[in-house]
Amino acid sequence: MNNLRTLVEVAELLKGSREFLESLENGTKIIEEGEGFGSLENDVEIHADQALGSFVKRELINIKDSLKIGRITVEGKKDDFVFPDGENWWTIDPLDGSLNYLTKGLTQGLPFSMAITVLEKIENATFNDVIASGVIDFRNGDLWTSAKEDHVRAFSCINTQNCQPCRAEKLDLGKMIVVGEFYYPENREKLVKAFSGQKGWLRNPGSAAYEMALVASGQVAAFICDRQKQHELGAAYRLVKEAGGVVVDFDGKDIGSRAFLFNFQTPVILAGNQNLAAQILELLHK
Repeated sequence: MNNLRTLVEVAELLKGSREFLESLENGTKIIEEGEGFGSLENDVEIHADQALGSFVKRELINIKDSLKIGRITVEGKKDDFVFPDGENWWTIDPLDGSLNYLTKGLTQGLPFSMAITVLEKIENATFNDVIASGVIDFRNGDLWTSAKEDHVRAFSCINTQNCQPCRAEKLDLGKMIVVGEFYYPENREKLVKAFSGQKGWLRNPGSAAYEMALVASGQVAAFICDRQKQHELGAAYRLVKEAGGVVVDFDGKDIGSRAFLFNFQTPVILAGNQNLAAQILELLHK
């Protein structure tokens, strides 16, 4: 399997998706009322989310033979596409940050993004099996891509530049950006307790794929969530790891050997380096 060829296709799909999104009419029309944004059982889906998922699926089907695609999973779609002769599993979160897209108005607004993850296994896959991934910021086209290349070469880039995660040794909310997932009340309460008394800001722009990608390129020092969805986390895992950062659970263990389950949620800390991750763990367990 040529992971570099796969990486190129990931990038092209993400760039093509942005062009497709810009072509949509009434892209903010809600077509199904559910429990609310983020619900795994009955999510609110907007037209752009559904249309983007269908667009990427069509594009992947056109190149499935050349890339040995064996399975395509799209968030919001009930059924996977499975191809008996294929080997690799492509997963897509078409529009992460749907509410940000819905409310953006006349400005670029808050981030909304797409995440693509490619695994070299269809069954019994783990995060270690992620061989390529990408995230695009739909507002301006910023593109993060990463690939694992046979343990010899590895790549994690923001646009055309190599990613450089935060190398600061000391956690300081006044001098660095830390993102905490505030959607889930339990996680919000954990974070408020952990950082009680510290000056500075915990941020949450509202698109987890984008927020985690920023850890890889160093604008964000760390991302913390007690139940992060794996269809976004898979892409971020490869981006951050190949940039030289760390991705651990709330016990401090690398999640690489954890089973990759598309709609499963995982407690996770992504950080620019091990020292930052260790300090966050200490705060969470105090």
